[in-house]
Amino acid sequence: MNKNLIFITAIEGLVDTSCVEYCVKTWNYWANKNNADVIVFNQSLGDPSYFKPTWQRWYIWKILKENNLDYDKVALVDSDTMIRWDSPNLFENINLNEIGVCSDNDNINWTKKSIDGYKKFFNKTELDWTEYFNAGFVIIGKEQQTSCEKIINFFEKNQKELINLEDVTLGKGTDQTPVNFILKSEGCLKFLNKKWNVTHMNRKEILNDFFFIDCGYVWHFNGFDKSHRTPLMGQTWNIIKKNYEN
Repeated sequence: MNKNLIFITAIEGLVDTSCVEYCVKTWNYWANKNNADVIVFNQSLGDPSYFKPTWQRWYIWKILKENNLDYDKVALVDSDTMIRWDSPNLFENINLNEIGVCSDNDNINWTKKSIDGYKKFFNKTELDWTEYFNAGFVIIGKEQQTSCEKIINFFEKNQKELINLEDVTLGKGTDQTPVNFILKSEGCLKFLNKKWNVTHMNRKEILNDFFFIDCGYVWHFNGFDKSHRTPLMGQTWNIIKKNYEN
């Protein structure tokens, strides 16, 4: 039987991670039903001011190796996600040599400016906003460890310039756009049904009356004022928690 892992990035410091409580409750329940393990990644590998948690998650295979852990497939998920109790087995969506992602074209202005801002690093790769994915839910087969190594190598080679782009000049994300460029050039991507990462729910007009609960498998509470995230996830949990009781 394949060994699969849910890896939740929840490093404290730069962002509020109080929402992780509700995230973990749903993922733990789902993992128990689907014979997967859950690791909450909350110990930073370095100063998060210079080594953003979003970059740290791509060290996943190194982290597992250092802890003598072996998995066939790993899902990297953000701490502002919740998974519906009756969602099917997400790991069945990819083979061991694939990386599963979901499209993200909710804010075309932001995406296009981010692509243009990071393009100078990837002159040989053409990336269009229509083929852009969200990095907050990614499933990686173990045969794609080399792709993660390329992401790590890119970050370590360009760290100072990336920090300046992230915090000073561009301000259009951290790892997500460079990772889009790198993985596109690797030819390993498999785009999944959007239900696996329902992003920017406010833009989709499905936050009101918690309409999103019936619209997807993984709900991603992003794209709005972050101060509303934990309260909204808490309210969601109070509505649905009965479905997670054994």
